[in-house]
Amino acid sequence: MPGTFSDSWKLTKASFRMIGEDRALLVFPVVAALSILGVLALFLLGALWILPLASLGGNAGTTYQLVGVGMFLAMYLAVSWVSVFATAGLIAAATLKLNGQQPTAADGWRVARSRIGPLTAWAFIAATVGLVIQVLARRIGGIAGTVVGVAGGAAWGVMTYFMVPVVLYERGGAWSSIRRSAHLFTSTFGRSLVSNLVLGLIIGAGLVAALVIGVLGLLILFGGATVVGLVLVVAAVAIAVVVLLVGSAAEGILRAALYRYATTGKVDPDLLPPAYQYAAAGPASPSFAPPLP
Repeated sequence: MPGTFSDSWKLTKASFRMIGEDRALLVFPVVAALSILGVLALFLLGALWILPLASLGGNAGTTYQLVGVGMFLAMYLAVSWVSVFATAGLIAAATLKLNGQQPTAADGWRVARSRIGPLTAWAFIAATVGLVIQVLARRIGGIAGTVVGVAGGAAWGVMTYFMVPVVLYERGGAWSSIRRSAHLFTSTFGRSLVSNLVLGLIIGAGLVAALVIGVLGLLILFGGATVVGLVLVVAAVAIAVVVLLVGSAAEGILRAALYRYATTGKVDPDLLPPAYQYAAAGPASPSFAPPLP
């Protein structure tokens, strides 16, 4: 157990240190966030157009209702795909860096594009299963429905935690890859669980700090100190955005590091920047990580 906590803390610190050394890794969550906002904006505009028409009676209303459902499903799948593809790019770039190379964001996108077909298939599977779990939870309703939704979502999340790196670096089919992901998680259960708990606590602390500053700013604003109140509110929003972006990047890097540990047994906290000498002085890079051209 001491080794588990020690390794988990090293992996978590390494994730944040990589971001500090290479801010380009933040490109992936930024692109994902902007893309998702764009998809949601398009859906909102479509919904504002379709809702009045869907309230019509007869066949016309039914047709527009079906169109609305189709729009929602398209949005849901698009958001899932953006999330999966951006995560794949981040994990690819982080893996190259973990192997002692100095990739750019373009290298991460390049690796993700090379597996765009399997990643797209996985995005559709993930979206479909997630939607089915939520539909079942709502159909059951009440406390039982809540339990089904939470337990089903948690179990699916654990089983598929390593799906993106497995799809990137291994060549199994969709369902065999899910079994592979579940096996990798159970084989590193302690380190994966503790690392994610530590990361969650760090992100949570940052969001709580932003909330406290924001509430204080609102109180001061309503108390009459307009300038000070606005400054604190803006600062709170900025802190929350930075925490979410950095936290999202750190989670992707952590997943890459845990996958590397699960497949090679290497924690290598001292491998990370600025110690790039590993590639020249240490063992060869794992075969699952494609080298830079």
